[in-house]
Amino acid sequence: MTPERKTIDPLTLAIVEARINALNLELGARMFRQAFSVPTAHIRDLGTVLFDKAERVLAIGNFMPVHTGGSEVSLKGMLDWIGRENIYEDDFIIGNDTFIVRFGHLADWSFLRPIFYKGELVFYHFARTHQYDSGGAYPGCYFPRSYDCHGEGLMLPPVKIIEKGKVNESTYSVILRNLRGSNMVRADNMLVYGSMKQIEKRITSLLDEYGKDTVMAALDELIDRARDAVKQVISKWPEGTYYAERAADWDGTTDRPVWVRLAMTVKPKEGKVIFDFSESDPQADFINVPLGQVWSSVTSGFLWCLPPGLPRNKGFFDCMEVITKEGTCLSPVYPATAASQAVTLGLEITECVMIAMAQVDPKEAPATWGRHVNPLYCGKRRDKIDPRTGSIMEYTAHCFHAVPSSGAAWGFDAVDGNGSSPLGGAMIRAPIEVEEWMIPYVWSKYEFLTDSCGHGRWRGGLGTHVEAKNVYNRDVWQPLDCLIMSGNADGERFNSVGLLGGTGGTKTRLEIEHNGVRRRFRTFDLTYIEPGDILITYSGGGGGVGDPLEREVDKVRMDAMNEYISLETARNVYGVVLDPVTFEVDMEATDTLRASLKKEKEEKK
Repeated sequence: MTPERKTIDPLTLAIVEARINALNLELGARMFRQAFSVPTAHIRDLGTVLFDKAERVLAIGNFMPVHTGGSEVSLKGMLDWIGRENIYEDDFIIGNDTFIVRFGHLADWSFLRPIFYKGELVFYHFARTHQYDSGGAYPGCYFPRSYDCHGEGLMLPPVKIIEKGKVNESTYSVILRNLRGSNMVRADNMLVYGSMKQIEKRITSLLDEYGKDTVMAALDELIDRARDAVKQVISKWPEGTYYAERAADWDGTTDRPVWVRLAMTVKPKEGKVIFDFSESDPQADFINVPLGQVWSSVTSGFLWCLPPGLPRNKGFFDCMEVITKEGTCLSPVYPATAASQAVTLGLEITECVMIAMAQVDPKEAPATWGRHVNPLYCGKRRDKIDPRTGSIMEYTAHCFHAVPSSGAAWGFDAVDGNGSSPLGGAMIRAPIEVEEWMIPYVWSKYEFLTDSCGHGRWRGGLGTHVEAKNVYNRDVWQPLDCLIMSGNADGERFNSVGLLGGTGGTKTRLEIEHNGVRRRFRTFDLTYIEPGDILITYSGGGGGVGDPLEREVDKVRMDAMNEYISLETARNVYGVVLDPVTFEVDMEATDTLRASLKKEKEEKK
């Protein structure tokens, strides 16, 4: 017989929910305010999740969604490896193994700390963030054509670097010895550990204040309410199976697209949606996606197509099922490489979900975002010798200056420059002044691209145009000192997708200028450059929603004035006739032109 659940009054329920969410967010805030790693500190490339001892998601930090939606898969993988019977108070576990933690980018480490209360395990706190380094042939883990997964970086099965409050120095020293910038990595690891300890004190204080039974009963209630809320939404959708497919440019090795294929089945009576990716391409190189990242990418696309404000806890995930087929690009087999999975095929997974959802509820699904573009700069600074060791200093920079923009949604223009879908609009660009101080580059162009957005009644976000010049001292420079990687850039072959009559944005284009001559620089590639060379990036815009001819005339006028679109686009796409000097609208000519363009569209159907 099931024991009767304790009744929780609404005020207590609200307080517990707010406190749990706030404490989980506090962990992330502590991390990005104090970390040495630039992606953590300047970009907020992190995620935090609180679980109960039953391994149910209780709260997800509102940072980059790429790190959190599949964290339950990671948690179970880490505990399976360590053994649940081997979890003690004040343990601290790290891991990044593609086939155990099941998130593929080796620079993103997962951190796990159990929370005990009066000697009883009650919660797990989980975090993931990008380390300063994770070993491998090159810094950053974003280079294609590695021989196998071991070449991409140091593979860490879950390991206790702290057990019962004591640092395991013998094991930890082996890990750190295989990293660049090991002092910074250690400092950041200890920061996460210390921050988790502080959050533990606050959580146990909550248990003291309200009582463990009350808090746990409240969490049970919140999970049930989330499940009921999501099922209620799904119950109104048409039953059926909906299909979508999207592809990455290539895998950095074999010059053909790599396709993600989704069959999404909606079961309104059960309040469940099944995401089946079994027909996706066989595993490739570099961009394969393990199960945890598949879940994360599905979660992002699905959430954006649901009404705002739905809780993100175990109740939400109970309404989803994800299916992959072993040996495909979404379920790679050891020793497959997977360094760029999150921002490439992971992005395509999200696109497939959004496109399939647009067939279910067209006005709730946003258009797809621009493809990820974020070249990585790394190398050796022979002009800067570390005074403590006498060694050449190394640098790595993930600037996020070149990232694109989101797609529009019914009733709303997109946000310009908020990044690609794996970032979820949560990233912050690194300050250019900091980058120019750290690495031998100067940024000379940093602007939105006119006419790069997807057009529609609501337009997509703009792509960006960025140029960075290598200013390394040629007197000390050597040919292998400055490396550029485009391993986290995509969209040369495929642009964003518009919906309900909207168009997609422009495609990605990368170039390198050497002695005044420009040459193509492919996505998923790497190259060495020399002083005076310029890296040029053009990221694509997000998709538009609705017929462009129905866009408000004044919005078209303002877009043209701000050079978001050209006068030609205003006329030929939006049917708005503007004076080229004053930008005043000729309403009579506009009405005539729009009627003519609409008639042409009707005749082509």
